[in-house]
Amino acid sequence: MKIHAANEYDPRECVDLGAAIGTWLGTESMIMTGTDGKPISRLVRRALTVGLASTGITVLDLRMVPDVVVKFEIKRQGMGAGLYVSYDGTEFSIRLYNSDGESMEEEKARQLREVRAHKKYLKVSIPNLGTILYYPNGIEDYIDSLSSELSFRKNISVLADCQSTPIAAVIPGLFERFGIKTTLFNGLVSGYGTPKPKEEFIQSLKRERYNLGIRFLEHVEIYGSDGTVIDEGRSISDALLFIKEYKDEGNGRVIR
Repeated sequence: MKIHAANEYDPRECVDLGAAIGTWLGTESMIMTGTDGKPISRLVRRALTVGLASTGITVLDLRMVPDVVVKFEIKRQGMGAGLYVSYDGTEFSIRLYNSDGESMEEEKARQLREVRAHKKYLKVSIPNLGTILYYPNGIEDYIDSLSSELSFRKNISVLADCQSTPIAAVIPGLFERFGIKTTLFNGLVSGYGTPKPKEEFIQSLKRERYNLGIRFLEHVEIYGSDGTVIDEGRSISDALLFIKEYKDEGNGRVIR
């Protein structure tokens, strides 16, 4: 659930939101955080963690990872909740997830809004302030989990459009587990660059004669070697399931 969005950065507002979330969770709770690759997202996350720690919350920070990894690790590590900060080129947004890694329920979000409105936040002594810890293995954990759920080898080449997001840190290593040779298009960028357009992706797909092209957007688009869309899915898992059944006839057709 998106709990905050803005096109200007106010650090005091973000610290305040962190304190509200910490008060709502309760002292000695734990929360997972992560961001996309944009500098503003890192600034917002740091301000949030200051507010969270001020209420005694322990923060386990994954830093720059895809949101799917944050959601996965929230449940895997038994966190009380999770936060993900991203920037879409116009505004930054903060999303809140429950202990199952799912979007926070509306009733609980309403409770959080009430805490924030009253601005009566938990105060703890210096020895009881929260700790901010870095967990570096989120992407590896996620790759291990997915590769253990599926078992196949596919000697094909894929052009993966990662839209300059942290998904580019997952796909090559994940696909390698299945024998898939991956070339990144719009790989990971930590600044404010604009991803190259779909037309250039299709041109590269056809010119370099990849077996498949995959674009990781809000959904997943899968293209045949001729540049036409042959399937769509909601997740990385959907893309892998498609590839598992894929047979290349040289014309973009798929035999299941």
